[in-house]
Amino acid sequence: MPDTAAPFRYCPSCGERVYTYSVLKEGVIEIRCSPCGFPVSPTQAPSIPRLDSIVIADDDQFFLSFLTDLLIQRGLTDHVIPCESGTRFLTAATERLRQEPRGVLVILDIMMEPMDGIVTALALRAVEQALNLAQPTPILFLSAARYETLSRQISRCQPAMYLNKGMDSTPDKLGPRLEKVIGYLLTQGRR
Repeated sequence: MPDTAAPFRYCPSCGERVYTYSVLKEGVIEIRCSPCGFPVSPTQAPSIPRLDSIVIADDDQFFLSFLTDLLIQRGLTDHVIPCESGTRFLTAATERLRQEPRGVLVILDIMMEPMDGIVTALALRAVEQALNLAQPTPILFLSAARYETLSRQISRCQPAMYLNKGMDSTPDKLGPRLEKVIGYLLTQGRR
């Protein structure tokens, strides 16, 4: 049983120590991050299935290259499709989803110009409907902004999770955080 007395825990999604709360889920007490709801109980991280491809949009070229390399080095995929904008992302993602809609993960920076990550995600959902896909593609939103300021927007794009890229973002810290959040998104995060 998790220690429910510790009000502050490290949240991989937020990248910092956060206030927590307890919930009873399937007969087990689970400790969750108060700002984002991510489970922070000391449990085994879910194993992540190797993804066929990950399509990324981030207008910061350095971070886009860094993230591409990190995802491949961590063994999450062998095929990353990096895009420098929301519009290029939509073209690449549409092509990829037409070929094979399964085994795809999307990672979107929220603060991009001229088309931000939320607008890009909503456009992706429209593309998925036009393609009559059975399941929406999981989206991991990245931002240096705090979750509290983005929660309403992210909730419109489910299944989706958030990862603060401004906190604990060195390769040795960001890699394990990505694995935990992506693992949860792919296995349990389809809220």
